[in-house]
Amino acid sequence: WHLTGAIPMTGKSRQGFSLFEMLFTVALIGIVVGATMPVAEVMFIKGKETELEENLNRVRQSISLWKRDCYNAVIKQHGYIDMHKIPDANLYPPSLFALVKPESVLTDGKFPVYDADNIKIADFYPRAYLHEIPVDPFVGAAAWILHYASGTNTVTFTGGTVTAPENHVGIFDISCVDNTDDRRRGFIQAIDGTNYVDW
Repeated sequence: WHLTGAIPMTGKSRQGFSLFEMLFTVALIGIVVGATMPVAEVMFIKGKETELEENLNRVRQSISLWKRDCYNAVIKQHGYIDMHKIPDANLYPPSLFALVKPESVLTDGKFPVYDADNIKIADFYPRAYLHEIPVDPFVGAAAWILHYASGTNTVTFTGGTVTAPENHVGIFDISCVDNTDDRRRGFIQAIDGTNYVDW
């Protein structure tokens, strides 16, 4: 043997993997793939939850801005003295469409504000607070439960015209539709354990 530092090889050189090594490798790959699939699913759901939270906040902020501007319009026209005459519910938007296309609820180009005796006390000139009504990403459509400031009954908004329950005025909040809407596809509970209808 030569003085090159090489280690002499004895017997046959190894060629390829043994059956055991191949099975072990395949099993290891399966474990890694199996572990990454739930992570990908969780990341997908988390992305949808972030979008849902943002869309809920967009609508809620728009409702708050409508009420603020309506309140300020009354004060500008009559001062604070008449504010006690107006039910709080009358300062909220009458529909979700009003936040996108206020002209749909205007009378002579303005939104009339009524007092408790149903007498017009001021005019409000709303603007478009939303470009469009946001969707529930788990439903894939603008499907929301509407909550009214003047009562406890709710109505489901599914993109069409909604008639408020009798004696219910002013939308003050929205929430997600429950699992009776088949479009939810079983997405009821969030990753943190809360229910989407409670968001």
